[in-house]
Amino acid sequence: MLAAAVCAVSVPLGTLLAWLLVRTDLLGRRLWLALLGLMLFVPLYLQAAAWQAGFGLQGWYTLAGFGPTLLEGWAGAIWIHAVAALPWVVLIVGFGLANVERELEESALLDASPRQVFWHVTLRATLPAVGVATLWTALTVAGEMTVTDLFGIRTYAEEVYTQMAIGQEPDAAPLRLLPGMAVTAVLVMVGMAICRGMAPGKRPLALQQAGWVFRLGRWRLLASAATAALFALLIGLPLGNLAYKAGVMVSQSDAGLVREFSAGKCLGMIAAAPWQHSREFGWSLLICPMAAAAAVLAAIPLAWFARRGGWRSLPGLLAAAAALAVPGPVLGLAIIKLLNQGELPWLVQLYDHSILAPFLALFVRGLPAAILVLWHALHTVPTELLDLAAVDGAGPVARLYRVALPMRWPAVGLAFLVSLAMTLGDLAASILVVPPGVTTLSIHIFGLLHYGVEDQVAGICLALMGMFAVVAAAVWGIMKGITNATFIDDQKTNVASTV
Repeated sequence: MLAAAVCAVSVPLGTLLAWLLVRTDLLGRRLWLALLGLMLFVPLYLQAAAWQAGFGLQGWYTLAGFGPTLLEGWAGAIWIHAVAALPWVVLIVGFGLANVERELEESALLDASPRQVFWHVTLRATLPAVGVATLWTALTVAGEMTVTDLFGIRTYAEEVYTQMAIGQEPDAAPLRLLPGMAVTAVLVMVGMAICRGMAPGKRPLALQQAGWVFRLGRWRLLASAATAALFALLIGLPLGNLAYKAGVMVSQSDAGLVREFSAGKCLGMIAAAPWQHSREFGWSLLICPMAAAAAVLAAIPLAWFARRGGWRSLPGLLAAAAALAVPGPVLGLAIIKLLNQGELPWLVQLYDHSILAPFLALFVRGLPAAILVLWHALHTVPTELLDLAAVDGAGPVARLYRVALPMRWPAVGLAFLVSLAMTLGDLAASILVVPPGVTTLSIHIFGLLHYGVEDQVAGICLALMGMFAVVAAAVWGIMKGITNATFIDDQKTNVASTV
């Protein structure tokens, strides 16, 4: 029910927004796309903290007496999940829109109006991307328990986490979930196959206006203003909520408690957050990069074999589908069952006194993203160069490490950064398996949200926002490098073939 409600909100809105940003002459398209790219790297717990700071039980809107609590129960869970899913919907549907065949649209324009072309050609060709976006949204909602735990929604992932948190051993429900996870894994594989079918051959898949540009005409200013208002709601309002919470000061007066905003306190909380919570920052910066690096190393051979399609893609497909289909708490429970073996004391020692368990959980969470990025990047390596290397005696391993990876090294960095963002944002799987004395940022913030220490939460979240903005800028630069490098490689290959 929760996944269906979130899809009903985010998929139609995200599809409309993707069309406006990718296929129309909307004002400020590049700025809005860059901001959406930043939102991709904002973890779910940061989204929850930002919206609760304004409209939760202790939010400024509620405490000021403007009205009842707006975000609680189902309404709060649906809204936060929908806001978090919106950038992914825009990204996936935008890729589908950007790769509709231009010749097909121009041919249809000879006999039909732009409106008819949109409904009968552009939108119809984009429906597979809309289906993939719906599947991705449903998967991410079904496997998370961060928001549902805060708002008391009893989903399956939340129930598994709650039973573990209160010290109860979950019943046989995980076994009963296996058929559903198997069906989900099949759906994931179908979605990935559709994504691969949408990829335009050997050229890089780039979010750009490749097809016909629809002119908004007299609606252009109104659509641009509505888009600006939407981004002010989705980005400006949550940041304002956090800034107010970080800088609010409460003092006693004759009239009672008085709340005032102090910019100095706000800046001080942001600057002090990395030092006051250095232990949590340190554990996150130790475990998450290690898990992301391991995910990239494991994804390279899987993506290399999957690039040619057919049966060679099955290992990569199965690995990504299984990692995406298992809910976070179920993954944590499986790692506990794997490592907590009483007959193997050395394994129990590793489970209790090392970071092996959270490392494995985050490795699994970061693996699908690394596979998807590297799969497409290695698929775009010119076949002619690989054939020339094979003629010179290079085997499959040599062609991978001496030809393909040097040509696509920006994609390796992109895969690492995307996996790092996924691991830094994970809570559902890692919260069950961290050993005593180890606390990551996601777990620490989750605990502070329950305890109501909101100014500290706001300071940490704003500091993390800055860090994720740097990561998003790096990803944007790397993606431009991948596109330019692939274009240059293709030109060199064409010249060599001509000679």
